[in-house]
Amino acid sequence: MPSFNFEAIDETGRTVSGQINSDTDKSALRMLISRGLSPLDIQLKDEKQNKKNWTLSSIPKTQDYILSLKQLSLLIRSGVPLITAVETLETQSTHNKLQEAFTLVARDLRKGQTFSEALKNSIPEYPAYVYQLSLAGESIGELGNSLNDAAKQMEYEYKIKQEIKNALTYPSILVLAGISAVVFIFIVVVPRFSAMLNNQDQQLPYISKLVLSTGMFLSENTLPVFLMTLILFFTIFGMSKNSKIKDKINEILIKLPILGSWIIESELSKWSSMMSTMIKHGVDLIQALKFAESSVSIKSMKMNIGQISKLVRTGNSLSNAMNELNIFSNTALSLVKVGEESGELSQMLESLSNLYEDSGRQRMKKFLLILEPAAIILIGLVIGGIVTAIMLAITSINQINL
Repeated sequence: MPSFNFEAIDETGRTVSGQINSDTDKSALRMLISRGLSPLDIQLKDEKQNKKNWTLSSIPKTQDYILSLKQLSLLIRSGVPLITAVETLETQSTHNKLQEAFTLVARDLRKGQTFSEALKNSIPEYPAYVYQLSLAGESIGELGNSLNDAAKQMEYEYKIKQEIKNALTYPSILVLAGISAVVFIFIVVVPRFSAMLNNQDQQLPYISKLVLSTGMFLSENTLPVFLMTLILFFTIFGMSKNSKIKDKINEILIKLPILGSWIIESELSKWSSMMSTMIKHGVDLIQALKFAESSVSIKSMKMNIGQISKLVRTGNSLSNAMNELNIFSNTALSLVKVGEESGELSQMLESLSNLYEDSGRQRMKKFLLILEPAAIILIGLVIGGIVTAIMLAITSINQINL
């Protein structure tokens, strides 16, 4: 049976430590509580094994983090004490790592740390704004609502990413199927015609020679070509993870027609949503701008939006600062200005976020309407070119005029 080292406070208020044997850390925790102790810390005696188990277990998904925040928010808003709500997630979280993490959060709360500090120390994977919203919620007694809005913000950002991925799934499958068809024709079909037309190279049109020689090369060197393709794929994939290369790719994408506008509006929608959430919970404007800036992933846009904070610090209003950038529409500027004048800035920014989201979704549909037929036409042209080259080769040998 595993052995756990523990640190706890007894009924007299003294700190005690020792070891306890139990099947799991949770059962060990219950045993200590049944003895009248208030656990501060409990760890598996074999630290290396504990770390190994942590490493080998699967990594929580974004949905797991979002669901945990929602559960915690619901418990707190239902009147459950904070420490009890956190202890509930020790067994109710959807992932074992998060269960262990919330055990650490509960430990830190018993030690006197604030919830935002305990959450940041134990679960550093959350976006930075989650801790800021937690801190703001604690300070005004609205922790449950703050956590709920943090979960909504995470869910919103996740939804945008998924929409982009889902939108590109079908075109990607289409292109992959087309490339597979072309490779099959080159490796299987073309070499057979090449064998039939052996020693007739001098009579063949140039396009026919090119197609037949390419097909023969791929057929004779299938394995080396396959390995080189794999190496190239993983090289490009690895390079795409490099932040500098990713920034350059993003800069190219935002300059493309339709697609660029779609990406820009998605980024502005995230920024507006973050600003709305921060201001709603009493975060000061400068701090809200700082966290909202971090939600933007396009480097050039992040630099531009960073100028808003500098302009606001010099005494400009938010709407005037936004007007200096030339990336916000007149409608956006009007909404923010009305929000400032009416004291409803958070609501206006939320409306702006919804406006950009709807506009971006329309651009996405337009982009897909163009991309899908374009991919089909391109694949058709390639396959049609191969078939034409083969037919020209056959007809030229037989001296048949098309």
